[in-house]
Amino acid sequence: MKLFVATHNQHKIREISQILPEFEIVADDPEGVEENAPDFAGNALIKVHAIAERHPGEWCMADDSGLEVKALGGAPGVHSARYAGEPCNTPANNALLLKNLEGKTDRRARFTCCCALVDPSGEEMVVHGHCPGHIAEKASGSEGFGYDPLFIPDGYDKSFADLSADEKNSISHRGRALEKVKAIVGSGEGGKVSNSSNPPLAHSSTLLAWLKLFRVVNLPTVPGDVLVGAASVLCWGADAAISSRYAQVIAAAALASVFLYMFGLVDNDIVGAKGDRGRPIPDGEISIGAARIARGLCLFAALIVGAAANLQSDWWIASFLLAMSVVVYNRTKLSLFMGLCRGLNVLSGAVVVGMCGIELAALALVAPLVWTLYITVVTWYSTGEENDPDKKRRVGLLVGGIVYLQLAALIYLTMKGASVMPLLVTGAVLLVLLRLMRRVLPRVSAS
Repeated sequence: MKLFVATHNQHKIREISQILPEFEIVADDPEGVEENAPDFAGNALIKVHAIAERHPGEWCMADDSGLEVKALGGAPGVHSARYAGEPCNTPANNALLLKNLEGKTDRRARFTCCCALVDPSGEEMVVHGHCPGHIAEKASGSEGFGYDPLFIPDGYDKSFADLSADEKNSISHRGRALEKVKAIVGSGEGGKVSNSSNPPLAHSSTLLAWLKLFRVVNLPTVPGDVLVGAASVLCWGADAAISSRYAQVIAAAALASVFLYMFGLVDNDIVGAKGDRGRPIPDGEISIGAARIARGLCLFAALIVGAAANLQSDWWIASFLLAMSVVVYNRTKLSLFMGLCRGLNVLSGAVVVGMCGIELAALALVAPLVWTLYITVVTWYSTGEENDPDKKRRVGLLVGGIVYLQLAALIYLTMKGASVMPLLVTGAVLLVLLRLMRRVLPRVSAS
């Protein structure tokens, strides 16, 4: 398939051809077009429309990219190519950048690439790619072009110019934007996409990015584990009525479980920041530093909830084991440890209301074991989902399906002890909430 690209920059054409080898890249110089928009999206749209007029019925693309440095208020930004003035002079641009950063301790920066597309029907769409990092004290490396010798991407101790073409393309702003282009052009997807400009570098962590990081559409699946664990004890007990104290500790354990789940998700994305695709941290939407702070706050919030509710020692042991299972899974990807995370979450609900007697304890362990097995199998099956959209969708359904498992367990346990009916009602509300969130937030990944 042909893809007409508005550029005369041979470095850029080479990169695009390397990243999109399945397309026939045809360069078309939009000579004479004035790039006077205040943002990357605007300039990319100006260029793509200039060549689209010459190639009706074809896919056309233009990109505008540049370097944004936080301490410089986002400069050089759209003026990156001519930062030191006309004509474009790379050594002068780099020298001016280093001069302007003299004495600055905050050298955080990001590369941004905005790709504008016009489909065969004439509709336009815009996608963005980001690569966060910082500016080095001096240039290093001989590969790449532009500011590459000065830019060190997050998670690396080498500049873009020190990386091979394959290494750079796998994490670069242009590589990330072109992956989105490939998904659109390859599927033939048309339709207009917002061409609003990128937010300033200081405000790069958008609400949508944080919602994706925390997989908020999955959060309603978490408290139900605690409800099942609690119900599995209360329905057999002599004093099975849910007193105000029981309600308090169950609610606290459920809330703490949500924070521990969020801790695990952020930790997972931090560990996979170099290799994962389509997640906010590797895509440059959320910095590693901000994610680490969020991870710590989530863990701290879980501990505060447990302490404030005066949860007993058994809950603290179960929660400690859960957190350790999270850490081990994120670093080994052994499916069993993911299963243990959910199984221990159920167990935390059982111990929070107190398990008395060997027989009752054995019965209360049934649900944790079932949950461990279910999630272990789902996690094992999910391997490779990032490269298979259909599989990713199925995995999302299986993960969401745990709410139905929770509801079925709560119905059974309510039949054994009608006094736990409030827990069943709460489980039903969580199911409705899950369905609602997936409808309202379709752009937030469920896996």
